[in-house]
Amino acid sequence: MASRLDRLVTLIETGSTRLIRDAAVDQLATWQKEHPDELFNLLSRVVPYLRHKDWETRSTAAKAIGKIIENAPQYDPNADEEPDAAMKDEDSNSFIKKEEGPPKLSLSEEEQFSLMTLDVINILKYGRSLLRIGDKSDWGLAALDPQSRLNHQKRTLNGRLGLLGREFKDEEIPVINDAILSPATPLDPAAANGFGRHDSVGSAQTQNGETAGLSARQLNVLKRKRKKEAQKAAQGKSGFGDLSLRRNTTAGSEGFDDTPMVDADSKGGKMNDYFSLDRPADIEEDTKVVSEYKGPIIPIKSEIEADDNLEGVEWPYERLCDFLKVDLFDPQWETRHGAAMGLREVIRVHGAGAGRLMAKSRSENNELNRKWLDDLACRLCCVLMLDRFTDYSSDTSVAPIRETVGQTLGSVLRHCPPATVHAIYELLFRMVMQKDLQLNHHEWAICHGGMIGLRYVVAVRKDLLLQDTAMIDGVILAVMEGLANQDDDVRSVSAATLIPMAKEFVKMRSDALPDLINIVWESLSNLGDDLSASTGKIMDLLATLCSFPEVLETMKHSASHDEERSFTLLVPRLYPFLRHTITSVRLAVLKALMTFAKLGGDTTQGWLGGRILRLIFQNILVERDQETLNASVDLWAALVRTLANNNPAILADEFGPHVDTLMQLTLHPIGVSRNPIPMNASLFQKPSGGTYSMPGLVAGGNRRSSPPEGADRTVKRRRKSTKVDEPPPTSHTHDVDGHMMQGDVDLVGMDVLIRSRVSAAKAMGLVMALVPPSTVEAYDASIIPALSSAYSSTQLTASIVIDEYAKNSASSQASTRFVQPLLAIIEQERPSHYRDLVTYVQRVRSQSQQLLNLCRDHGKVSQSKLPTLAVVVQGEPEAGPGAFSIANAEKVVNEDFERLKKIMAPGQRLIAVKDLNDARDLVVTAIEEAKAAKEARDTRIRAAAACALVSMEVLPKKPSPLIKAIMDSVKGEENNLLQGRSATSVARLVQLFTESGRRGPGDKIVANLVKYTCVETAETPEFPQHAHKTNVILSMSKEEDRAEHEDPIKYALEAKKAHITRRGAKQALEVLSQTYGPELLSRVPSLRTFMEEPLVRAFSGELPAEARDPSSTFGQEIVDALSIIRTMTPTLHTALHSFVMQQVPFVIKALQSQLSVFRYMAAKCMATICSVITVDGMTALVEKVLPSINNPVDLNFRQGAIEVIYHLIAVMGDAILPYVIFLIVPVLGRMSDSDDNIRLIATTSFATLVKLVPLEAGIPDPPGLSEELLRGRDRERTFIQQLLDPKKVEPFQIPVAIKAELRSYQQEGVNWLHFLNKYHLHGILCDDMGLGKTLQTICIVASDHHQRAEEFAKTGAPDVRRLPSLIVCPPTLSGHWQQEIKNYAPFLSVTTYVGPPAERKAMKDTLDKTDIVITSYDVCRNDIDVIKKYSWNYVVLDEGHLIKNPKAKITIAVKQLASNHRLILTGTPIQNNVLELWSLFDFLMPGFLGAEKVFLDRFAKPIANSRYSKASSKEQEAGALAIEALHKQVLPFLLRRLKEEVLNDLPPKILQNYYCDLSDLQRKLFEDFTKREAKKITEEAGRDDKEAKAHIFQALQYMRKLCNSPALVMKPGHKQYDDTQKFLAKRNTSLEDPVHAPKLTALRDLLVDCGIGVEGQESSDPLYTPIKPHRALIFCQMKEMLDMVQNTVLKTMLPSVSHLRLDGSVDPTRRQDIVNKFNSDPSYDVLLLTTSVGGLGLNLTGADTVIFVEHDWNPQKDLQAMDRAHRIGQKKVVNVYRLITRGTLEEKILSLQRFKIDVASTVVNQQNAGLATMDTDQILDLFNLGDAGPNLITEGKNKDNLEGREEDMVDIETGDVRQPGKKAAWLEGLGELWDNSQYEESFDLDGFLKTMQ
Repeated sequence: MASRLDRLVTLIETGSTRLIRDAAVDQLATWQKEHPDELFNLLSRVVPYLRHKDWETRSTAAKAIGKIIENAPQYDPNADEEPDAAMKDEDSNSFIKKEEGPPKLSLSEEEQFSLMTLDVINILKYGRSLLRIGDKSDWGLAALDPQSRLNHQKRTLNGRLGLLGREFKDEEIPVINDAILSPATPLDPAAANGFGRHDSVGSAQTQNGETAGLSARQLNVLKRKRKKEAQKAAQGKSGFGDLSLRRNTTAGSEGFDDTPMVDADSKGGKMNDYFSLDRPADIEEDTKVVSEYKGPIIPIKSEIEADDNLEGVEWPYERLCDFLKVDLFDPQWETRHGAAMGLREVIRVHGAGAGRLMAKSRSENNELNRKWLDDLACRLCCVLMLDRFTDYSSDTSVAPIRETVGQTLGSVLRHCPPATVHAIYELLFRMVMQKDLQLNHHEWAICHGGMIGLRYVVAVRKDLLLQDTAMIDGVILAVMEGLANQDDDVRSVSAATLIPMAKEFVKMRSDALPDLINIVWESLSNLGDDLSASTGKIMDLLATLCSFPEVLETMKHSASHDEERSFTLLVPRLYPFLRHTITSVRLAVLKALMTFAKLGGDTTQGWLGGRILRLIFQNILVERDQETLNASVDLWAALVRTLANNNPAILADEFGPHVDTLMQLTLHPIGVSRNPIPMNASLFQKPSGGTYSMPGLVAGGNRRSSPPEGADRTVKRRRKSTKVDEPPPTSHTHDVDGHMMQGDVDLVGMDVLIRSRVSAAKAMGLVMALVPPSTVEAYDASIIPALSSAYSSTQLTASIVIDEYAKNSASSQASTRFVQPLLAIIEQERPSHYRDLVTYVQRVRSQSQQLLNLCRDHGKVSQSKLPTLAVVVQGEPEAGPGAFSIANAEKVVNEDFERLKKIMAPGQRLIAVKDLNDARDLVVTAIEEAKAAKEARDTRIRAAAACALVSMEVLPKKPSPLIKAIMDSVKGEENNLLQGRSATSVARLVQLFTESGRRGPGDKIVANLVKYTCVETAETPEFPQHAHKTNVILSMSKEEDRAEHEDPIKYALEAKKAHITRRGAKQALEVLSQTYGPELLSRVPSLRTFMEEPLVRAFSGELPAEARDPSSTFGQEIVDALSIIRTMTPTLHTALHSFVMQQVPFVIKALQSQLSVFRYMAAKCMATICSVITVDGMTALVEKVLPSINNPVDLNFRQGAIEVIYHLIAVMGDAILPYVIFLIVPVLGRMSDSDDNIRLIATTSFATLVKLVPLEAGIPDPPGLSEELLRGRDRERTFIQQLLDPKKVEPFQIPVAIKAELRSYQQEGVNWLHFLNKYHLHGILCDDMGLGKTLQTICIVASDHHQRAEEFAKTGAPDVRRLPSLIVCPPTLSGHWQQEIKNYAPFLSVTTYVGPPAERKAMKDTLDKTDIVITSYDVCRNDIDVIKKYSWNYVVLDEGHLIKNPKAKITIAVKQLASNHRLILTGTPIQNNVLELWSLFDFLMPGFLGAEKVFLDRFAKPIANSRYSKASSKEQEAGALAIEALHKQVLPFLLRRLKEEVLNDLPPKILQNYYCDLSDLQRKLFEDFTKREAKKITEEAGRDDKEAKAHIFQALQYMRKLCNSPALVMKPGHKQYDDTQKFLAKRNTSLEDPVHAPKLTALRDLLVDCGIGVEGQESSDPLYTPIKPHRALIFCQMKEMLDMVQNTVLKTMLPSVSHLRLDGSVDPTRRQDIVNKFNSDPSYDVLLLTTSVGGLGLNLTGADTVIFVEHDWNPQKDLQAMDRAHRIGQKKVVNVYRLITRGTLEEKILSLQRFKIDVASTVVNQQNAGLATMDTDQILDLFNLGDAGPNLITEGKNKDNLEGREEDMVDIETGDVRQPGKKAAWLEGLGELWDNSQYEESFDLDGFLKTMQ
């Protein structure tokens, strides 16, 4: 069974998101903090993951190791110098035993590598390169156990490093493979670093799927070896390998099978399923005794832990580092990577203690520490020299091993003395320069490794660097050498090395600046191709350097001396990178250019001209990346303004030649999907000066200055690469922009194309505004014709150009020449068609033609009668007035269609009518689409024109066309960018009207905007629809209402439209709010009226009648007012917050209104106010709203208050933390409200809040809370602590005399029950069987009755009047309860409401006259009408799991009972699946676990799926998280203690399986049955109907009976009865003969073994019957079998055994008597029971042996039954025997039981004894998988998002509310893609340095 620790460790691998894995790591760290002695247990679980195939898993494991050891104490043997202890002066490594073996070629073990003596030349000459994977010779190692492998690898290390001064062959030191191997190293090449259950270091060194490399003989050896291992493991001697030990001694056998795992690949390098149910086949079951042993597990010494005699003597991590240091040279790159990361973490945290020993002086230890770190540094440098593994990530190459080793070196450098740092630096410097290394040629990889090392030296030890001038010079020399290197990666690292020390470099070595700058520029001009990895880094270096004034001075200085060095020549070197294929490079260039542009003065003279302007403008036209595009636009503005500031005429001259071309490209039309309109590539200039030619695209031969109207669309062929045109140095293929130039709408997306045109229009408008007015004509020549272009998109862009021109112009007069054409666009009719929409008309024409053809072919209308359609359609260049238009199509579907139908012969019409109507519908749809597309374009162009007019400040006399044009766009424009422009213009328009004194139009616009913000019904409900609802909570019903719409598609479209409208209006109001700031409400008073007036009118006094009237508009006005306050609050200026707070009292009044719709809107409004104006809002909420949550009289008050909390949680997210404590108690109280709605919403909210509680404590007090509130909070905090940790519950003095001495845990249980009672909570007491649940319950019920009576005597309050309590239990236990109450609390009067109907009838009216009523489940079900009439104080369900089926009548019945307190007692809250838990909670707190369906999706299904043997790791993770989440959610309401924990005096329970074989007769009958029925059953198994199920069930029952005895199935009338009788007659036996029922003989033997039935010598004396040593309970499932046991075994075979019997035939009232008799009279040896009757609640401690003759499918029933004997009062060891017939159905039943027990114990485990055992301050608590209320973590808020927004939660496509953090529907199918960010983050220097702090 996976423990919680196992699950956390597994999340290192299976966690699907970073957040989940990090949370698991944090929890592991906390685990270490709380259990300091568990250090090596934890590490040994985590370390194996360092060799995992998956990058994320390795880095998470390293992170975990770092965090775990951060919580371990530093090792410093000299902390309290005690010099007198004598210790032999040994080196730290000398404890390793010497290995005997072949001649020693290696250095002696004690010698460590030293930086002074490391033989670099030999290492480089003979050392073995470390590549991606090893060769086959490494396989032998895989078979060794870890210690021998470690020793072997140590012996061969010097050889592999080349230190022997010659090539080293593996054969020199062969791998010695002992026969006896640790079973924990399955040699399995196929499972290369896919960890089996037991991992092995070696298996990670082999290649995947290369089993082929083993010969047949080796494979057989392997098979035999594994069989041996499995057997050895089975005997519990499980050895262990490596560091991943199983800490569970009995489970050693799992995880092995004796065939090679061929499917190891399919495991994908993941851990095996840890809920495996397979039992190993080759284990002798008879010899196996499973003891249920729940004590502490005996720890096994971990490989990485120091031996006992060395413990505390040496550095504790010595062993771990030994393994990792050897792994650094592993042939498999993943292993090297993991080892380097592991070492990095260990040294980072504990490096200072490395190598130190006890009993050495501090100076000796410092020297040992230095030597140890030297040794590690040498090894790391060796890896840097020998590693040759490079990986390619997106657009750069990364050497993951070298980078990681660099980081490890970084953490070593932290702890090194200066001399060592210097030595390391020298070594690395030699590697970079390669002057004295005797290499044949310059090796880039070595240089690269050295450079990476230097980079970390610079970053980590900057302190030494600054003191040591030689070192600085050396580093600079190395960097320059590196930058000048031919190899790209080396250049990249060199640039990166300098960046962190750039500042110091500039300050201290200004004389070296000129050379460095030259090298940087040189390397830029050498970057030949697009794929240079270093380009970005060199650009970054350049930009960093240029940010220092000294550097720019140097550059200016060198420019004045050397023409070559002038900016005029240098800056253009950057141009080729403008269209580099790598986005980051393009961005870096723009940043560098921006730096130069800002220098101003004479530096920009030379290069700032037409060429750069044109290139940047082209950048804007074709850039797809948003950030780069913004940078381009900013750079453009900077360049243009720089030129214009010097002299506008120069700008005009420089840009003049390019105006035509760029205007043409800007105004180029945009096509539609599948019909792009390509740009003319020959108009683009290359950085080198040439232009592009695009094969297959002929340039339009039309007038240059106007858009290519007549550009024929040529056939699109595949574009070939354009490499051929240009000489190699600038072979920039322009593929990066191919799709943009093509105008490919499908690939690029319409929004991107529009964005690029708008940006280009902005750029063009800016230039027009800055050039002298005299030169503007050149621009107008293109713009004026474009306004009447045949293309809609051209008209749009032209209008935007004018708009931008007007915005940037100094005076509004500058642009008046455009007013007339623009007014014409707004006021006159639009053209009937656009050329860019021609495909829509063509589609309509082809559909119309098809319709006519159908009439001809199906309707047999002659061709001459059909109307002819013009071939050319409107919008094609050659179209004349007679071309086909939409109007023609409308005539075809209406008049022509009807006419043609009439012409048809009636018979033909009948046949054809369906097809014809379908075809007509298609035409109609096509017409609608064409019209809609055309209309959308009209709106766009009109809006753009209107916006331009607003920018010119032109207000026509009749403003309505202008207003309408813009408002239509705000209302319906799908493109966010264009809608945003319109919204901004609307705000400006309102401003213009206000300033010009024309209030009317302005107010009208605001009124419309307000109306538009309220159109989305998901945000603002419609009043008339909800006016009649008073007692419902709309938040709860809204989600359900959504589903039922007559036409869901139409509804979704409408919802999408409404969303767009609201988005536009909201943007407009936001802009208005930003424009006017604090003056908003005085400048736009109408806005104030909309927010304030309806609320004042409605809520100042009583609610006016018209506010309830659905036909009046007033109700909707109130809803809208609340909605507008909610929309506006986040955008209002802080000065206006006081206005919002003035509205709060009205909002609170609305919260308490009778009408649900007002409460709903007020709740959402209040939640937003609280999230924006947190202090004031929350204070108002806590003081004014929360008290009303307990208003017992007014339901609406409670509903409003709980609804606002629900929305608050949704809107505020994490910001709610400081206030959680205020909310949680009110919510708790409402979880048992009488109103269903309130209960449901309260439990949903509570489920979310309770997970935040652990995080709350560490948060500072929120400002502005009053003393009073803070005091209240401390009170509630105590309550929460008690809720989450029963141990903190205040002890409860039982006020009545209970006649029993309570054990300490029972007192704790009563404390907990009292705590629940005090806060009106309900819970499940699920202590193990036999711990006294009955007694604890009697204590609390008696106490509560007593306290209520006292209170009532004082106050007479009706809510403490006398009420009876009801106990519902199984019929067997009613006597038991009565007796227990009589024993312990005789002062309570008891009525047992059981017995036949006549008896019950007499009692039914007096049930409330006694204190306690005891009834059984059956009576409760039958008499529910009687029982539910009464109000009860407590309702206790004993053995409450009987209501596990939510649909059963009994469950439905008990859920109807009304009571103050509800309590369930059960030892087994989950028997088969977690859905049962839901049913129990549905009785306690309906809604707490969500609706049944929600619960299924959220918990039950993921948990079930994860247990399926083929579950994927994703499913396993989902299952583990679901269990964890469910466990956290039910935790406070379950108390479970196990016997083993609380009863130290309870003897153990031993479980043994007693196997017996089938008799011949049984086997014969079995085979006959299978032959006969097998086929039928197979067929029926697939069916789902009742009959089939019933038949399968019968078949199973038949087989179960047959396992017991043939006599149970072989009745007269059975098909084989006669044959069988003959068969038996031959053998002289009968059916009843026990020979045929081996279970009966086995039972007899078992009883005799137990000493029952053995005759004593004096048995003749009837007075002397000896008391037997053991007494037994014998359980059967079936009464028949019980008879057989009684008659055959007890009466016939063992007549001396005295027995009692208890089964369903015994009257329930007499059952307790039989129990008492058996317990008190030891002369009865045996009690026979059926599981169903004897298995529940009885106390049978008289017996100490339990025998199961048969087994229940439900494991908990058997467990319950065995615990009848194993409970308080038992003094002997309890032996449980299960009789199992081998090879039959019974074995299957047992394996199924194991699975069910697994699930149950994970969700309800002893952690429910309290949260103290659980790391509560963990974020994992926040994981809300889906629907349990609002999700509190949504990955990172949008950066520029204003708080308190909910729109982003709506999926625009579907109009549905999205679950936070969930992908859009269409993304669901995509898997996770590999993420390059892994490299970026892992090797981010700043991040690394942070960890080093």
